[in-house]
Amino acid sequence: MKLQELGNTIKLLRKSKKWSQNDLEIYSNISNRTISKIENGFLDEVGIKKVATILDLLDMEFFIKSKGRPKTLEEIRDERKQ
Repeated sequence: MKLQELGNTIKLLRKSKKWSQNDLEIYSNISNRTISKIENGFLDEVGIKKVATILDLLDMEFFIKSKGRPKTLEEIRDERKQ
C-alpha cells in the first residue's frame, strides 16, 4: 500500500466515525498538521508508531500479506463496508 492510499483510508475511517481532524489530534496527541499531511499524502514517510496509534483509535490494525496476491473474499467484503 502506498502512503497516499494509507492516508486516504485513514481519512475515510475517521469520517466514518464522524471525527474531525481536531478530534483525532486530541485523542492521538498527534498534531492536526501531521494528520492532515498523512491523510492528504503530503508526507514522503511517516513513523509507524503514529500510524499504529491512529489506526488503533479507528479500531483498525496493521497486518502483513504477500505482495501481489489476489484479495480474499473477506478483504473484498471489508473494503465494501468502508
